[in-house]
Amino acid sequence: MRLTVCAMGLMMGFTSSAFALNSTENLQRALAQIPQTALSNPQAMQILFVDIKAWRGLDKAAPSADAMRRLALVQQIPALQPIGYGLDEWSRHAKIAFDDVAYFASFGQAPASVTYWGLKDQAGVKNLLESLKQSDFVAVDPTVPGLLANGEAGKMDLSKANAKDPWRGSMGTARFVLPLEHALVETSAADGIKQLAQPSPSAAESAVTLTAVAGLDYAMATGQGDIVQAAVISPIFGAEAIDPEKLLAAAALDQDAARQQLEAMVKEQGRGVPPYLGGIIADVQIKATPTVAISLAYPDCQTADKAIAAIQSAWGEMAAAQNARFAGESRAADKLCAAVVTLSAAKVDNAGNPLLSEIMDRYMQRDLPLLRIGTSL
Repeated sequence: MRLTVCAMGLMMGFTSSAFALNSTENLQRALAQIPQTALSNPQAMQILFVDIKAWRGLDKAAPSADAMRRLALVQQIPALQPIGYGLDEWSRHAKIAFDDVAYFASFGQAPASVTYWGLKDQAGVKNLLESLKQSDFVAVDPTVPGLLANGEAGKMDLSKANAKDPWRGSMGTARFVLPLEHALVETSAADGIKQLAQPSPSAAESAVTLTAVAGLDYAMATGQGDIVQAAVISPIFGAEAIDPEKLLAAAALDQDAARQQLEAMVKEQGRGVPPYLGGIIADVQIKATPTVAISLAYPDCQTADKAIAAIQSAWGEMAAAQNARFAGESRAADKLCAAVVTLSAAKVDNAGNPLLSEIMDRYMQRDLPLLRIGTSL
């Protein structure tokens, strides 16, 4: 069964939805703060997101090795890298309790990546800024209200290097921070900071992102789960042999032109899913069940249905499929359509997600047929 979803309504009114969950709202908040230009970056995973409450809910005590390993999608977010030293150490250096952070989101490649510290309210942002001012952060540009830095852009200061400190890291490089409503934006330089201060149009307003989020929202609503982490992906994720810049340029065209160019590019790819415009892959915990939710944006639901069939075929060949449940459905959202797939594991006795582990392991080996773009089953 297909159901039409008003994607714009989702963008504007997550909190009013009877099925809206805190982690879903946090993802939408994060996307609304990120400029849409992030979706032009020639990267497979363009935006990373982790919901702190959902992740901490997997393991109430100090994070176990399984909980740490589970962060496979978002391990490149700079602010998360020191947590291996313990959350108490992290909190002491960050000037905020780890559990007072609602989410982290990030885009771009290190060292030029941009990280969003999503807090629970604006008062939390104000308090964190005051704490940073009492350390070594100072105002650096009167034309950008609230902009602080703890050093000179691009300059290492090994005397201040501290791998336990998310504001310094192992090389002692400076960080720039800017308040943005409920979040604090962290960058390695002030370049482009004015665009970050006014992120309009945002990633949340992209038709492709709206469609992918609508599909993910449906997957979440049916199981009443929490998004632990998610990645906004581009077609590059499934196109190992195609020039990434040409692929993104084609995806940005109008629907008919995009379809024609994408189909031409994948003619020689062989077996795989139809070329998608973009999407989201999410690590979801539904009650005690680790789940992977995938939502891909397509020009029409006929193509989305083909994608679901191709994903199911590829999934059946993966080891993790033996003890997992597959579900798929296409969801119309305004002018596009989402191919929505959920992969649910058997109940596990630890904080891990074996399905996500296999998917990411195969992806890192450049051998992930699940989302590989091709022309046939």
